[in-house]
Amino acid sequence: MNWLLAAILVCCVTSVKAQDLYDFSAVSSSGDTLYYYIDEGVAVVTCPGDIYESDYWPEGITQPQGALVIDGTVTYNDTTYTVAYIDTYTFYGCSGITSVTIPESVIDFGSYVFTGTGLTEPIYKDSVFVYMPATATGVYTIPDHITKICGGAFYQCAGLTHVVLPNSVTEIGPGAFLECEGLTQPIYNNTLFARLPMTYSGSYTIPDGITTVCVSSFTHTSGLTELVMPNSVTSMGGASLGDCSSLTSVKLSDALTEIPDLAFSHCTALPTITLPAGIDSIGPAAFFKCTAMDSIVVKSTTPPSVGFIAFQNVPDSCLLVVPCGTLEAYTEAWGTYFSRIVEDCGSGAGIDGLATADGSTEFPADVYDLSGRRVASSQTAGKIPALPNGIYVVRIGKQPARKVVVKH
Repeated sequence: MNWLLAAILVCCVTSVKAQDLYDFSAVSSSGDTLYYYIDEGVAVVTCPGDIYESDYWPEGITQPQGALVIDGTVTYNDTTYTVAYIDTYTFYGCSGITSVTIPESVIDFGSYVFTGTGLTEPIYKDSVFVYMPATATGVYTIPDHITKICGGAFYQCAGLTHVVLPNSVTEIGPGAFLECEGLTQPIYNNTLFARLPMTYSGSYTIPDGITTVCVSSFTHTSGLTELVMPNSVTSMGGASLGDCSSLTSVKLSDALTEIPDLAFSHCTALPTITLPAGIDSIGPAAFFKCTAMDSIVVKSTTPPSVGFIAFQNVPDSCLLVVPCGTLEAYTEAWGTYFSRIVEDCGSGAGIDGLATADGSTEFPADVYDLSGRRVASSQTAGKIPALPNGIYVVRIGKQPARKVVVKH
């Protein structure tokens, strides 16, 4: 299991019981010992191992085999409980399971429930799509009554070339199409963008009207160089652009309010990004190991909250450009992450149009590019020389630095 998949699995688990591995075990009508915990008055089928150590069925514990039956009720401490949920990773890696019977009482499933089993047919119940065998090939059309696709449902289905996603689907779990290496077309419906083929290269524009970019939807697309996101997008999932190692340009939706966990982790070629004004939080490891980053432009006048190691391994030289009048606030809130913070007080007429309060165009000033290299100075010549088109940071005397745009 690679580093990013492990991070996705841990970050996106929300339903797993944390305090103990399970409450009790019981033998099902198929003769298999299954493991359960009680949650809000119902029984949840779970795995017996430690999910945080990826040890779902520890050595010495017998895995279910053959035709598995999950019963609709189970008794614990003289109380009979309805079985209503099958938890994340419950049968992960149980390769001996060849078929499964699921009771009517089960209304939902976690992620990666049947990954690595011997099941050879798709598993879906009511409106929830749970599992596609890794041996699947060609084009698969998801039934049009499905509303939810569980996390990891199509994990490692390398032989699939396309999945037709009906507009009935409104929820897609983490890593649903992760490592489907044979995909040749993007997977999306009217509102959800689920997956770009891993083999895609060049620039990609998400279709207008999409509102949600799903978890890990661009993960490991090493040939993706540019992503353009329409303003219809209101949310993006964790690790959505993780490990896009050729990505050099991103246009985010102005409607976003959050940069999620691992969003751009290991995007090692990305030099700059602009975070829209509505962003109020940046998740853990969002820009982890973005080692080429030389500038981040933030439009929010209030510093967004920052999660654990969000900017770890971003170069110390990275320039943070913040709205005019917010230098003090960002220095206080983000000063531990960035040592170089400047205000963007408007481009004005460019460097040639800069002037002091008395209107003079001859004044002491220094001009830097976005990597922090000083490219011009009027300290001795009295005037700033002509510069190529681009974005520069100018400091006039002791005034706050400002970002200006040169356009000829």
